[in-house]
Amino acid sequence: MADSPKRPAYTAAGVDTAAAAAGLRALLAFVRETEAFREGAGEPLVPLGFFASVLKLTERLSLAISTDGVGSKSTVAQQAGRYESIGWDAVAVNVNDVVCTGAEPIALVDYVSVQHPHEDLLAALGKGMRDGAERARIAIVGGELSQHPDSLRGPREGYAFDIAGTCVGILEGRAPVTGAAIEPGDVVLGLPSDGIHANGMTLARHVLGEDVGRELPECGTTVGDELLRPTHIYVPEVLALLRSGIDVRGLAHISGDGLLNLMRLAAPVGYRLDGVWDVPPIFDVIAREGGIETAEMFRVFNMGIGFCAVVPEGSAQAAVDVVAAAGGRALMIGHAIEGPRRVELPRHGLVGADGAFVAV
Repeated sequence: MADSPKRPAYTAAGVDTAAAAAGLRALLAFVRETEAFREGAGEPLVPLGFFASVLKLTERLSLAISTDGVGSKSTVAQQAGRYESIGWDAVAVNVNDVVCTGAEPIALVDYVSVQHPHEDLLAALGKGMRDGAERARIAIVGGELSQHPDSLRGPREGYAFDIAGTCVGILEGRAPVTGAAIEPGDVVLGLPSDGIHANGMTLARHVLGEDVGRELPECGTTVGDELLRPTHIYVPEVLALLRSGIDVRGLAHISGDGLLNLMRLAAPVGYRLDGVWDVPPIFDVIAREGGIETAEMFRVFNMGIGFCAVVPEGSAQAAVDVVAAAGGRALMIGHAIEGPRRVELPRHGLVGADGAFVAV
């Protein structure tokens, strides 16, 4: 993937990550104070900013909880008039975060806001959520439908909407998986993505334009089909790993910030990802048509790896086999290394830390 002098950053597409980080710091300055409001059940067991929160309930039982939405992927759905994959993704983005703690996702509630409550829109969202829930083996146990005819707007009049979910999971008889046990030499397994998933969609739309019917020969499909490809739900593969007896030391959902999500894991180590994996052709299309540097691509997108698991080197092949037996695929893409805390991508000449990749 060749670098180009043209660099339409994520901010040029309308997503200001620096401003978001500053705003989040301002919000968390108050939110962190609320941890002191609880005594007994409800004690947080992982830091704010982890993939999901984990709360102690009893000495043997903890509750994991995550909330997330699908972002501007809903805009593509309106342009294409297709909504099922958005319902699926509302499940996927949440169960994939919950399972990062080592918890088994068990239930989800949803929040759907609509410009108008069109039956075809809501039925398609419901079908997608149902299918995603079946894959994750969770129950959708409630939710809220809110109408906003004056404030919601989108590319298809009357069909503007947003959807988010909150997922809970349980940990019984063991501590959360936080990455604290990771040691230099441990193997990073990469589970391939199915494409863009639900992150970086604003930049992808900015580059590819609004013609969702445009053919993408490299992908063998259209813009709409490619961008609406459902996010892979990794729950079956990851739960199989957790139940296998293998020492799973870290789990990371590769979503916003791409492979830099490994930095959320607690151990004071770095990661050298020098293995080979397939990068879906949509990313080459976006880089070429947008003139986007490789460093920016890896900062914004998953680049072909949707989930990572970190295991001891001696267990790596067994872990690959467990994932395969669960119907998935895992690749040995690198190792944990002695600090500093950063992600090295030597095949691409990149090093990532502090929310960005730079060329070296």
